[in-house]
Order: sequence, then structure tokens, then C-alpha cells
Amino acid sequence: MSARSFAAAALLAAFSAALPLAPALAAPMGGAEIHARSAGGEFRGYGNIRRFEDFIWRMRPDGAVTSVSLLRRGGRDSGEFIEYRDTGTWHVDGNRLCVQFASVHGFLSGCYSVDGSGGDHVRLVGPATLEGTLGH
Repeated sequence: MSARSFAAAALLAAFSAALPLAPALAAPMGGAEIHARSAGGEFRGYGNIRRFEDFIWRMRPDGAVTSVSLLRRGGRDSGEFIEYRDTGTWHVDGNRLCVQFASVHGFLSGCYSVDGSGGDHVRLVGPATLEGTLGH
């Protein structure tokens, strides 16, 4: 075995040994799992959408959703938080979580693919990209 092929084999072995320690990659969720996590549950997350905001979507089993967001304005230590609230509806369409908000969070309305990355952690990708948790 040449020195080059030995080095390549050693690198491959080291990489393969590290794989079980790597965090699970995000995987698309199916509609049934999205519904089970959403009905009576909530999404808590954040996104850099026009402004940096934290969101909570409380999704009732009857299809109603309440959204609360906190926007930080000003400096890190001297800033203030502004709270926004909205209401609307939610449903699952195939393998996507769909929300429709009535006013201030209307720019978030639409359908999102949901990628799970271990535990309750998810990434929502649709009209915006949001990261957080989805569940009860």
C-alpha cells in the first residue's frame, strides 16, 4: 500500500468513526407528525425577517392560531422589547404546516416545510425561514 492510499484509508477510517458522534441532520417531517406536534402545541422560535424577532405560535386543535412576537429595539443592554400579537388559522397541507394571520404577522402567512433535527427542534421553510421547537 502506498503512503498516499494509506493516508486516504486512515482519513476515511477517522471520518467514519466520527460519524456516530455527529448531530443528526435535519430531515423533512411527514404530515401526520406535523399535525401531532402542532394540534394543541406551539412553535417557539426566531427568524431574521425584516427585523430580528422571537415568535410563539399557539395552535389549538380546532385550527385557530395565536401568534406573539417580541422585537428588540435599541442596544443589547439598553434596548426595549415591543410585543406584537396576531390571530389566524393553521392546518396541515400534505407535508407542510400552513398558517394564515389576520394582521401584523400577515407577512408570515403561507405554507412551510418542516425539517426536524432531533428532539423538538425544527426549521420551518416557507415565506420565511424560522428556527425553533415544535411540540407540546
